[in-house]
Amino acid sequence: MAESTLRELVRDLQPGGPGPSNRWCGRLAALLAVDGATVTFWLDGPELLWSSAEAGARLDDVQYTLGQGPTLDAARDGSLLLPDLERAPATRWPAFIAEALAQGVRAVFALPLSLGAARAGALVCHRSGAGSLSQRALDDALTVSDALAVFLLIGAQTGPAGPGQGVETMDLHRAEVHQAAGMLTSQLGLPPQPPPAPIARPHLQPQHVPAPSRP
Repeated sequence: MAESTLRELVRDLQPGGPGPSNRWCGRLAALLAVDGATVTFWLDGPELLWSSAEAGARLDDVQYTLGQGPTLDAARDGSLLLPDLERAPATRWPAFIAEALAQGVRAVFALPLSLGAARAGALVCHRSGAGSLSQRALDDALTVSDALAVFLLIGAQTGPAGPGQGVETMDLHRAEVHQAAGMLTSQLGLPPQPPPAPIARPHLQPQHVPAPSRP
């Protein structure tokens, strides 16, 4: 059952497939045994594209507003697996950890969406309970993140303008957040955060997303 679900999720990202959606994220969350999954893409800054649940969208908004958190760092630096936020070093994201715990999030797993040197954003899963991903779930998450990176960097572009240009035509979640971005920083007594620096993405050639296979 899990194997067939994984194949369906990756197949949706193939040329001609329906692509990701909020419902697609929900299927992924169920496969990985987490409470929610989000896909964030990097344009001028992080843009939430799809989320399986409102809790994931709120968690993403918190990181955008505060300018800190695993989504932002994973998109630049690599995977961040945080099975227990209560035990995570508070010095790295002090405001984010406090707010995430206040929202009932205890574990966060952030994987970069990367293709070679190109970075597209991050796939982020969260849980209300502490605990690591199983090895099978982590393997599946990595398979999906690879397929998502190809979809976003290559498959979603609409022409010669470059990787990710098709994403710019979507109804982006962040447009609403811009209007209220100062509210949380004001409540927490924090100075406004500058937008994160853009991530460089080299020109990429179209390629096919391989379907997952297991020995």
